[in-house]
Amino acid sequence: MKRYHLTIAGGGATYTPGIVNAILNARDVLPLRKLVLLDNDAERVATMGGFIRLLLAEKAPEVELVITTDRQEAFTGMEFLFAQIRSGGLAMRAQDEQIPLRHGVVGQETCGPGGFAFALRSIPDMLAIGEDVRRYAPDAWILNYSNPAAILADLWHKRFPELKSLFICDMPIVIELLVAATLGYRHADLAFEYVGLNHFGWWRHIWNPQGEDLLPKLRDHLLSERPLTLFQDEHVNADWVPTFERLRKSMRLFPEFLSNTYLQYYYFGEEMVAHEDPHYSRANRVIDTREKSVFDECRRCIAIGSAADSFLCAGVHGDFIVDHARAILTNQPFRTTVNVPNRGLVPGLPADAIVEVHGQVTAHGVEAFGVGELPHFQRALMVQQNAYEQLTVEAALEGSYTKALQALTLNRTVPSADVAKRLLDDLLAAPAFWVTIQIPPQTSSKASMFFQAQIDSPRKTAERAAPKIGIKKLNTVTMPTLLYLSRIVQSANDTEDSSTMYSINADDFRVKPVRTPPVA
Repeated sequence: MKRYHLTIAGGGATYTPGIVNAILNARDVLPLRKLVLLDNDAERVATMGGFIRLLLAEKAPEVELVITTDRQEAFTGMEFLFAQIRSGGLAMRAQDEQIPLRHGVVGQETCGPGGFAFALRSIPDMLAIGEDVRRYAPDAWILNYSNPAAILADLWHKRFPELKSLFICDMPIVIELLVAATLGYRHADLAFEYVGLNHFGWWRHIWNPQGEDLLPKLRDHLLSERPLTLFQDEHVNADWVPTFERLRKSMRLFPEFLSNTYLQYYYFGEEMVAHEDPHYSRANRVIDTREKSVFDECRRCIAIGSAADSFLCAGVHGDFIVDHARAILTNQPFRTTVNVPNRGLVPGLPADAIVEVHGQVTAHGVEAFGVGELPHFQRALMVQQNAYEQLTVEAALEGSYTKALQALTLNRTVPSADVAKRLLDDLLAAPAFWVTIQIPPQTSSKASMFFQAQIDSPRKTAERAAPKIGIKKLNTVTMPTLLYLSRIVQSANDTEDSSTMYSINADDFRVKPVRTPPVA
């Protein structure tokens, strides 16, 4: 049986044990020859790697484990890449959440201005990864969990269309599992129809084996205030329970379809802001809970020399990505939600919009299912959100302040262009943001001064921020009007700041030249 070289980009993430356990549970179809944990935080990935080394020694001693910060080493000979990067780590996530909250705007890592800021940092990193995959492993399959998924998929499909890739999200499957349990079915016995953008969509049908659409029954259940049937998983904890309960409110207001839970940030922005502390947001809670517990457990197992009794095991997150790899290797169709270019799947959206719909994955890739005409409400929301996503990509690649402002103004969580401008200036002025946007002279003095400091003395600026964000090394490339500062592979799901910051060279990564904005 063929054995595979699989790399996890963001290998120091707290979700890595679950993914590795899921891989080991599927070694009848995905047996490993080499597992590589790639991360740019050497200390962090060494700790995670110590735990994974114990896990492999006890369950799969034949697997070679490589722990590295070098992409060439990680990608050469690679056949699968599981990407779960988080550019900037949890410290920058906290900043992304808290700056909007101080403006009375939704503070969330993938939605609203937080997702916008996250995208600006992540785009150069994904460009770097794509170029290196093209260089060292052009035939590899890339299965991406990295957020913001729709924006990164837009970038990827335009820059690397020849690479074999799937952009997936486990949140739809978590909601479907909850729905199935609530209705008294196994998930495998139901067929769902979903349409939207990533973290921005609706279920239009839920069919049982007899062909009955169960959405009316689910609607009655939610509107009757009967309890939802939750299950034990990393997605179902104290923070998530109110989110799932908010499905009832969404259904009362918009009963036609079942809304994705992330639509709470767009439907109920004021309520979401009121429930958050601008000085201690979701990122801080993750740092103090999941982040701490996972790494404490890794260190405990390393100290005793065994992972046999560890609570770090496979869950939905790990099983879901491995299910896609299984379908690729066996050519047995796997029905799933995927993020793909529209190309007529959803009428009324641009052909190059990244839509999230059901499809089936095989060895030949993904066959996505079209959904037909949408009601005006859902279609209009999707058109607006897609425009925001595409403008964000353009802003990052072109270094365009104007397009960045347009993107934020279009985002439904932002109430006005004035608020969008204040948010943008504050985000660009944030410490160690490694700005990719050319700030025009007429913008706020705070942002302009910070940007100029980056241009004049990037090392000094980074060193000044180092005590806060953990920067130990800085390499820079200065362009005529724009400095790209980026980090390579970041731990995705719950990370601390990485130890090294790297620059993106425009020629190497084909970043479009910067246009200097006119002086007002």
